[in-house]
Amino acid sequence: MDAAHLTHVLARIAQQDRTALRELFDLTKRQLLAVATRVLRDPAAAEDVLQEVFVNVWQRAGGLPELRSHPMAWLTATVRNRAIDLLRRHRPEVSLHWQDADGEERCHDAVDLSGSPLDHLLAAQSDHQLSDCLGRLDAEPRQAVLLAYFEGLTHADLAERLAKPLGTVKAWVRRSLDRLRLCMGELA
Repeated sequence: MDAAHLTHVLARIAQQDRTALRELFDLTKRQLLAVATRVLRDPAAAEDVLQEVFVNVWQRAGGLPELRSHPMAWLTATVRNRAIDLLRRHRPEVSLHWQDADGEERCHDAVDLSGSPLDHLLAAQSDHQLSDCLGRLDAEPRQAVLLAYFEGLTHADLAERLAKPLGTVKAWVRRSLDRLRLCMGELA
């Protein structure tokens, strides 16, 4: 998918061109839906997330500079983040109240760390570690892993995009994921 073409399509969307929105949807739906479905494991919810993201694009296309420079990366990250937000909103609630043996109502004190500075620090550290580990991979296997993750490409799509045999691409992805797993374990 050509970033320059997507940037041009987004410029048309900023001018309220509905056909451009349809074109963007057609160009990116498969990859973005794959990302949302992978996070949510629910195709209907994934489609809802995609619709929400495209409404956001329609409303804000002219005011998002990151859309112009790296449109597919921004769209992918937005879909992934919205899917994760949806998961968080629909987490099952656990009751912190119970009755003890005497029948008295009791309550646990709970601290919500979901948005704590510690969580943010740990997430940033994990991102930094992942970046370091990705940097240790050879260029082509790293590109294959990143395309699979951010664009939701299948092995066959990767082979076509990278002009490499399917077996080579599968081996790259498998070995790269193994190396990332080992590297992340070493740095943890």
